[in-house]
Amino acid sequence: MTSPTPPSTGASVRLNRVTKRYGGLRALDDVTLHIEAGEFMTLLGASGSGKSTLLNIIAGFTKADSGTVEVGGRDLTGVPPHKRGLGMVFQQYALFPHMTVFENVAFPLRRRRVPKDELVKRVREALDIVELGHLRSRMPAQLSGGQQQRVAFARAIVFHPQVLLMDEPLAALDKRLREQLQIEIKRLHRELGITFVFVTHDQQEALAMSDRIALLRDGRIVQVGTPDELYERPAELYAAEFLGESNIFRGTVRGGVFTDGASGAGLKVAGAPADGPAAIVLRPEKVRILLPPDEVPPGHNALSGVVRELIYLGGERRVEVGLADGRRVIARLRSDDPHGHVPPGTSVIACWRPEDALVLRNGSAAAAAPDPQPVG
Repeated sequence: MTSPTPPSTGASVRLNRVTKRYGGLRALDDVTLHIEAGEFMTLLGASGSGKSTLLNIIAGFTKADSGTVEVGGRDLTGVPPHKRGLGMVFQQYALFPHMTVFENVAFPLRRRRVPKDELVKRVREALDIVELGHLRSRMPAQLSGGQQQRVAFARAIVFHPQVLLMDEPLAALDKRLREQLQIEIKRLHRELGITFVFVTHDQQEALAMSDRIALLRDGRIVQVGTPDELYERPAELYAAEFLGESNIFRGTVRGGVFTDGASGAGLKVAGAPADGPAAIVLRPEKVRILLPPDEVPPGHNALSGVVRELIYLGGERRVEVGLADGRRVIARLRSDDPHGHVPPGTSVIACWRPEDALVLRNGSAAAAAPDPQPVG
């Protein structure tokens, strides 16, 4: 593997109060986001959340109704796409079918009238970075989907952009190839020092690849933070529901005790949350499964139920426990955990430490949430 010295370092990206409307619909609503130079920032959200619109405004393909876009301290708000100097990788590769791999990668340099010797050097360097130098004479139709996507990456970095924009570039690939290219993209980011702005709706992809994630919903940013922060400390219920699977209970906190609104059960919570309506967010990997007459460890919360489903996932098992009130609690146990092998119909106890659950006090999010249930 060839790892040339990074030809450039990344530039910061600053979006200030960006709004975009389509008729009466606000695709983006007063969005402000600051991306650090050299950072890998992922724009994450469901379809219609505004993430691709935001990326296209950075690229210059879409014009914002208000707000500004700055890259490296330079205001690009009115600058056309071809003069912004940003790299772009699309979901469908967008390779020229009548050009070889070499010619596809060389295309941005020819448009910039780069001298031939320098052009050849840069193209070879870019293809070596994506480990496709040996295929430079092939046509796109002779490449696999993963190889075509790597050619698209090489073409996007060959002119040494400071910022690389990627619009769901792995969505069309199968799971195994997608995971392989996730590693390749992380390697590219580390070696090149370029600022990456990556759009995806895939939560696992975002967790695996990002320095930080901006989670969008209905044209607004819900939360910005590291993968750990968004997963372990979601700011509101939508973030907890969207990013990973969660057990969510709605109720009331009073005197440091949470009362479940559906069953009336009292559940211990960590710290001293303020009294009032609240929700508990409990990740499945924090839940233990006990078999009566096993004793619940001191200080733990416990709910009795019956195993409904047991799903083998390789290194772990997903256990769905049905409660008496009709709801369910999901646990994820290591495959070698004997409690993960109990068959459906078995009476069990789901338990967890109070400090392993998060108490949220976002009234609007709690009011909009459905009845407590895991969401994956």
